[in-house]
Amino acid sequence: MAKGKKDSKTEGEIFMLPNNYTHLTYNDIIRDAAFPPDYNIDMYDPLNQPQGNIVLGSSNPNDFNIIELKESNFDRQLVLEQEITNLRSKYHQTLKELKEATSDKNEKITELAELQKELQSKEKINHILPRICEEARQKLLSDDTFRESFENGKSCDAVVMSIDIRRSTELMLKARQPELFSKFITDLSQKLSNKIIFNYGVFDKFTGDGVLAFFPKFYSGESAMVRALKTAEECHKVFDEHYRSSRECFNVFIKDIGLGIGIDYGTVTLVNNRNELTVVGIPVVYACRMSSAKAGDTLLNQPAKEELLKVCENYAKIIETEVIIKNEGTALAYKIELHKSSYSVERPQWVEDNSPKN
Repeated sequence: MAKGKKDSKTEGEIFMLPNNYTHLTYNDIIRDAAFPPDYNIDMYDPLNQPQGNIVLGSSNPNDFNIIELKESNFDRQLVLEQEITNLRSKYHQTLKELKEATSDKNEKITELAELQKELQSKEKINHILPRICEEARQKLLSDDTFRESFENGKSCDAVVMSIDIRRSTELMLKARQPELFSKFITDLSQKLSNKIIFNYGVFDKFTGDGVLAFFPKFYSGESAMVRALKTAEECHKVFDEHYRSSRECFNVFIKDIGLGIGIDYGTVTLVNNRNELTVVGIPVVYACRMSSAKAGDTLLNQPAKEELLKVCENYAKIIETEVIIKNEGTALAYKIELHKSSYSVERPQWVEDNSPKN
């Protein structure tokens, strides 16, 4: 458990964190500095985190790290949540007045429709924020054009990634207590979500025995496929480490347990209602089919392999394999080995647009 010394979140405030923070990522610094000092950093939940823009100062390993909390989208999100609460209250009050009205009903109906439209618009923004990275949250709150990219019903090219815990039922049955398995799964989901968000992916949902995510090109950039593969590799490592460190939760520690990850690519349609942001389309279906891979494997469907070759043909080794798809038969799939030392991933264009110009 990491602790820091801080009392409030005012602009320009300086507070100190122990030097064991030097190994943490940018997102780690953000969410730890935003939480109370006694917050357990291993229990980070990407779907329920405060927002903050933390600027690192000194990182001398023999000293403390100095963290300055700047004015950020944290207060702006709190304002947004308060606006949503107020709009809901006003909507219900107007609806009540409409039912009781004996005249001027058309005026109330118009007012109710306007309130509903404004409420839905703000709710669609609010539930996107915890699913994307910190830089994107700031842009979403300030850039109308960027926000329109996430509109309901929009089509986009995206890499879809489905993560499945192989033999999860057997794993559950081997847990010493149901509560221990619940904690194991919850903590794992949080860690996987963090990897997705940090790599410019969009966290879709926890499925009960896995995770669904997507990497739309308008958000993840032209190298979305490479980002998805990088995320998949990191997620395999996260599971292995988390499972090994949780062995005391199980009566029997089965060694060939792991993640099956499926990846596909193509055109999907965004579904952005008031409580979820997801995608629908053929790539979602076959990413899920490919996630029936063996524990520890990542499998690409045919369109995903073709997209990878367009992006980095000279830096990838492709290995043909097979996967059995229920009710369809045996399908061709692909394992990928990326020569990462020779290939650099460019940042998404919207990040470049936000960067200071010399």
